[in-house]
This record gives sequence, structure tokens and C-alpha cells, in this order.
Amino acid sequence: MNVKRLYQNLPRLYDSMRKLLGDRKESCGLTRGQPRILDYLFHHDGCMQKDFCREYSLEASTVSNLLVAMEKDGLLRRERNPSTSRIVNVYITEEGKRVQKNLGPIYDELEEKAFRGISPEEKTYFLELLEKITNNLKGNDTVL
Repeated sequence: MNVKRLYQNLPRLYDSMRKLLGDRKESCGLTRGQPRILDYLFHHDGCMQKDFCREYSLEASTVSNLLVAMEKDGLLRRERNPSTSRIVNVYITEEGKRVQKNLGPIYDELEEKAFRGISPEEKTYFLELLEKITNNLKGNDTVL
């Protein structure tokens, strides 16, 4: 068996996912990076801008540019926190919720294709390992 290394396999996985999602996410009017911002916001409405940076290991300027474009498209709104004006909270709009709802079936199809022929236990184990690897690379030493 030809065992590949992590640095060889992850880009292939990522490229395959991008190819599958590419045209479909663009049909929702989203550009690269926006679907995951919208997904995070859908589950963490009112979060702070820095939460996106931490969750996705993105630079503040990258997140800011994404949020500006998404706000312009009516997918979210940013508001200064009333307790301290240094903090900006981000909220999903009804349009953002509508677009996120349209992404759901696309993500479901991706998962169905990716885990075809893989048992639920194998899927769970794979995702746990992937999270642990991610934490290791981020420097977070957490145990499963």
C-alpha cells in the first residue's frame, strides 16, 4: 500500500471539495470564504469579528474585507457593541439566513459523497482525528 503523507492528502481533499462546491456556492451569490463565514454566523449570531479570525485562522484584514462585502450584499450587519465601542458584533440578516438555508443541501450532498461507503463510526473517528490534528497544528493540546 502506498501510504501518503498528510501534506499530500489534505490539499487533494480540499481541492475535491472546492471543485464540488465551486459552481453551486457561486449560484448562491457567494465568493470564496463567504460560505464558512455565513455558516459560522448562522450558528453564532451576534459574535465578534475576532471570533471568525480565531475559528478559521484568518487575518483580521481578511475577515474585515469578507464582512464588508457580505454586509454590502445584505447578508449580515455589523454593530458597535453598546458596552464598548471597540467591539463590533456581527448579526445575520434574513437574506443571510435564506442563503444559508440554500447552502444546507449543498453541504449535505458533499458529506454524503465524501462518506459514501464509510460507517458512521469511521466518520465520527475521522472527524475527531481531524479536529485533533487541527488543534495540534494550532498549538492547542486538547485530548479527544
